[in-house]
Amino acid sequence: MPTRRALVVGEGTSGLATTYRLLRSDWDVTVLTTGAPPRFDGVPAALTDFGLGAARRLGLLPALTERRQPRCALVQVDSTGVPLATHPKPSPRHPVLGRDDVAAVLNDVIGNAARRRDARVPELVADDCGVTATFANGDEDWFDLVVGADGACSAIRDAVFSPPDDDLPRWSTLSGRIELASSCAVSMHHATRSLRLHPLRDGHSAVSFAWRHALDTPWQQLFADLGWLVPELVSVVDGAPGSAWERTNRWVHRRIALIGDAAWYLGPHTERGVSLALGGAELLGDALDIFPDSDQALSWWERTLRPYVRRAQTRARELGDREVAWGSPNTRSANWTR
Repeated sequence: MPTRRALVVGEGTSGLATTYRLLRSDWDVTVLTTGAPPRFDGVPAALTDFGLGAARRLGLLPALTERRQPRCALVQVDSTGVPLATHPKPSPRHPVLGRDDVAAVLNDVIGNAARRRDARVPELVADDCGVTATFANGDEDWFDLVVGADGACSAIRDAVFSPPDDDLPRWSTLSGRIELASSCAVSMHHATRSLRLHPLRDGHSAVSFAWRHALDTPWQQLFADLGWLVPELVSVVDGAPGSAWERTNRWVHRRIALIGDAAWYLGPHTERGVSLALGGAELLGDALDIFPDSDQALSWWERTLRPYVRRAQTRARELGDREVAWGSPNTRSANWTR
């Protein structure tokens, strides 16, 4: 059987996971890097059962477990930085990992098995047999499959699919690795903004700010009223805000598929991006192995994966619309270590 060829656009978690899964099925894979390096320095999250099972089946779990980050209680704080409630530590069965941890493991196992090409997203013409890609220098290449995994502002999505027709809230994020260390994780969620702080294994911490779009308002001002914690954090976090999340109403167009942020709106609170990337990539490879017809495989993949994504999207909306429950009988004081 002739070797099948795939172009994977993006070298983030979803792109690398897809590349690795296709390589395991003897695909010839080219990874297109679109210039800006992926941003990985966000707050770690626990793998869900969906991602955990995929990591185990892909043989990645031992290496991921070695990179697991510290587990800690979750402290919910009010608008002045005073602790309101503490939640149990997550199950030790689910490793807590950042996207940079997952990307490092995937890069190690991929090695030189996939070609890397630094170029803009080519013009794509898909038909019933494959996809013809025309690059900026005029080179043409043909692929059995193109997978768009280049993030929330997917150039492939914009080129192939119509703009989202929903009215979802648009969020921007800023995250960084900082020297401030803590024995606790902080989660401060409001309807229009979110702050998370998590200790890391190297003695540093990861901090993440997320907010709904506000025109002509510096992001620091959006958090300026949240007490002593935020001014200290914003003074050490540097960088440009990330892109807003958007969602398209379909993920497949002939032999072109979207995965990760390019496909589904998750929002800043879901803690499911890594798990969905691993699970979605493994499921895509399974579909292409099971069904001889690629169109049928992609259709089955989208239909099977959609319930997992929908649950993550529902969780994002629930947390994004939740206000701190002032005076709740379930709240109690907690030890807080700066």
